[in-house]
Parts: sequence; structure tokens; C-alpha cells
Amino acid sequence: MQYQEKPLVFDPQSLKSMGLTQRETEVLTWVAEGKSNTDVGLILGIRSVTVKKHLEHIFQKMGVETRTAAVVFALRATRQIVKATSFLPFAHFFRDIPDDVPIDLTNMLQLTLLG
Repeated sequence: MQYQEKPLVFDPQSLKSMGLTQRETEVLTWVAEGKSNTDVGLILGIRSVTVKKHLEHIFQKMGVETRTAAVVFALRATRQIVKATSFLPFAHFFRDIPDDVPIDLTNMLQLTLLG
């Protein structure tokens, strides 16, 4: 099963500065598109357990605990606004936030779900 979709692409240099490898960046890019570990594995030609291991490394390097938190962290780090419809509720959080303003991901996600 091959996907022909074009994912949101994070700036590899921005993520490399956080210590992410090229493969971890690829995994995170597909996770940002809402793909499961199985889907990411099929797309990249690797096993889903390998995808899971890459995600563990990503979480550790970013200091986060969830897929959503990793994507939000990467978007903030690369200063990108999400264009995928699955992330449109989050776009307004990133428009004019100065770099020195901390973001509480838990509150952000709760506000998005309530608002």
C-alpha cells in the first residue's frame, strides 16, 4: 500500500538543530498528517515497531510525551502555520506568539476542544 499524498514538510535544518535525524523528521512529518504508526511504516518502508522507536527518540529529544505535543513543538520550533485541515483549530495559536512566551499544551488543547 503506497500513499501518494504530499505531507506538510518541516524544515529539516530547524529540526536537525534539535537533534532529530532525517528519518525522525520524516516520521514526525507523517505523524503531523495524522498517519498511524502502521501507515508511517508502510509509507517509509519500515516496521511499525521501528516507527514507535523513532517516536520514542523524538519525544525524548523534545521533552514531550505525546504525538500531538511533538507536532506542536515542531511547528513552534519551525515557526510554521499548519495548513492541513486536521490542524486548523491550532493555527491561531501560532500566528503572533513571541519566542519567549511559554505554551501550556494541555490548556491549549482543552481550549481548542471547548472553543
